[in-house]
Amino acid sequence: MYRCVPYTEEMKEAWDRLAGSQGTIYHTLAFRKILCDTFGYRCLYHAIVDRNNDICALLPLISGRNLGLEKVGVSLPFINYLDICAIDEEAANFAMAAIADLKENYQLSYVELRFKNETPTKHDKLGPINLSNHTFVLPLTTEDEVLALSSSSNRNHVRKVYKNNWFTASYDKGNLESFHRVYVRRMKQLGSPAQDISFFQRFLDNFPGQAELLTVIDVESGEVVGGMLLLKSPGNSTLYYPYGANLTAYNHKYLNNFMYWEAVKLGIRSGMKKLDLGRSQTGSGTYKYKEQWGAKAEQLTYYVMGSTNKKAGPPDKEKLRFFVELWKVMPNFVTEPIGKQLIKYLMP
Repeated sequence: MYRCVPYTEEMKEAWDRLAGSQGTIYHTLAFRKILCDTFGYRCLYHAIVDRNNDICALLPLISGRNLGLEKVGVSLPFINYLDICAIDEEAANFAMAAIADLKENYQLSYVELRFKNETPTKHDKLGPINLSNHTFVLPLTTEDEVLALSSSSNRNHVRKVYKNNWFTASYDKGNLESFHRVYVRRMKQLGSPAQDISFFQRFLDNFPGQAELLTVIDVESGEVVGGMLLLKSPGNSTLYYPYGANLTAYNHKYLNNFMYWEAVKLGIRSGMKKLDLGRSQTGSGTYKYKEQWGAKAEQLTYYVMGSTNKKAGPPDKEKLRFFVELWKVMPNFVTEPIGKQLIKYLMP
């Protein structure tokens, strides 16, 4: 009944229509363009079609080289999860089964799949599993109701930062360069390379009206001291927070509390029903921080089909600890140009 066929431009309208109704902003072809244009990946997007050639399921997949220079597939890098987008369970099951064929047809060493709502354990040929990551989803209703979900200390911090008028929020896209400087600096402190500024600019260019750059301005200095790239996904009424950073020197002024609360307010006035606060490892500092907001921890399930390694998911920081620590102390004039080239092999 179904066939798996490569994506063609003739499918564009139907593909994005299904992505908009049954998927997320990350299923759309605009995100495909961002990945291809920024990192030069080979896109192996496929559609599951019925006997009438109507699209019934989407298989977004990119191919690139990992740190070991193996040719691998990921669905999808630079995001936390991507569940199967399909019209029904039958089409979703066919799509899952088709992934093994794509791995063989394109001679990929392995294919990494990142799920939240899928339960693919009933499918064979799935390799190692990683259950160490969660995403946090905060329901958006009214400001009073959302704040009531927080711990008492978190509520106090939110109120204190506004009472003291330490920061203002801006949605001026002209602040991108200032935000990117903060982002690169923070990523280096964490021992990670950062995406080039063009990556973020392409979100603003390809998602007009859906991508918002929230920057936090220090009232006293007028400088950008933090920010978030936020993505509105109308199909599932979710505001996503995939990328952001702040200057840690402002932690004592509860900069993060201000920034998160501004994201909450944006989500509510935009008509979103949920705020996805992004991925955190179980028990980590960010995991505990997001719990304080009353956000629900939702299990992420990562599989690597065809891998001989014992663990799936993004690069293991513990395994790369030596290189992480080295990256932190290397001079910026070395890490910044190298990082722009290196990050495409990490596929975080």
